[in-house]
Amino acid sequence: MKTQNIVINKIGSVLKNENFNQGVYFSKQIHAVEGQAVVVKVLDEQTKYGKLELTNGSMSKIKKGELIVGVLGERKALAGIVGIVPKDIKTNDVLNILNIGGVIGKAISWNKDFVDSPISVKILGEVNINNKSLNIHDSIQKLDSVLIKTASLIVVMGTAMNVGKTTATVKLIQLIKSKTKLNLVAAKLSGIAAQKDILAMKKAGASQVLSFLDVGISSTINNHEIVVPAAKTIINKLAKEKPDLIVVELGDGIIGWYGVEKLLNDKEFSKAMSLNIMCAHDLVGAKGSYDMLKSLNLKIDFFTGPVSNNTAGTDYLENNLKIPAQDLRYDTKKLLQVLKKKGVIKYD
Repeated sequence: MKTQNIVINKIGSVLKNENFNQGVYFSKQIHAVEGQAVVVKVLDEQTKYGKLELTNGSMSKIKKGELIVGVLGERKALAGIVGIVPKDIKTNDVLNILNIGGVIGKAISWNKDFVDSPISVKILGEVNINNKSLNIHDSIQKLDSVLIKTASLIVVMGTAMNVGKTTATVKLIQLIKSKTKLNLVAAKLSGIAAQKDILAMKKAGASQVLSFLDVGISSTINNHEIVVPAAKTIINKLAKEKPDLIVVELGDGIIGWYGVEKLLNDKEFSKAMSLNIMCAHDLVGAKGSYDMLKSLNLKIDFFTGPVSNNTAGTDYLENNLKIPAQDLRYDTKKLLQVLKKKGVIKYD
């Protein structure tokens, strides 16, 4: 297989765990499968959704003519782009950048409130390392089928994307770190590869943060059969550090394309939950999530997100569902009380 060296302008964060110290080599043969690393040439620029997250977590504007390394993958985002991996991909085919992390596929639909038009790229070839085609899914680790005994597990979930899950997770970590000296670790267990949320948790005070990308998975959208073992592997890795608390965010919604329902239906995972925080956009979503978790014998301990922006939402949730609710961007007193009441933290 003939390969050639090429000078690259940017590498997407989806490839953060790969080593390109010897440079980037590519061949014109292309395996049209999820996880395949590819070299592309940027054909246009966009103001909305026009940046790429690099392997160091920084954001960089995507410019026409740049050569970028990304990974083939699919996405189904309500507040973003829906895209697929075509069954056949040839050199010079035109695809699109589907997310900030550098996942590349054919865009078939997008939310125009967030994306004017997905950036188009021309396929130049697939990446080779040591004369072998690079597919990041080839490095999927041996995954755990059993969840070992963990520290208290706080789970932040939501009714959809863009309902404040990462904001809630960050505020939760900051609150605990400001009030205690507990060793807190964190993880994102579902979604599509990007480092923005991971770095935010780290900055907030988590001593270690992992995601599904750290066990070799670029996205959980087409990997439902390994969502649960991947999550258990991540939690087990974090547990080895002997933390006092583990905080996990479930990317996407509790109903959706990224496998969250699989996690919630797993008896071992659900039994390990110490406290559940639900982010919802409105009261219908809040009540629906309450009913759904109740049907799984799970309980919501706290509501936040847009539904808690004022007392129109919090009064209903507290008076009718008997669950505390608060906009954590401005006040965390109620959440602190819930953490203490549940015995997750001790604070005077």
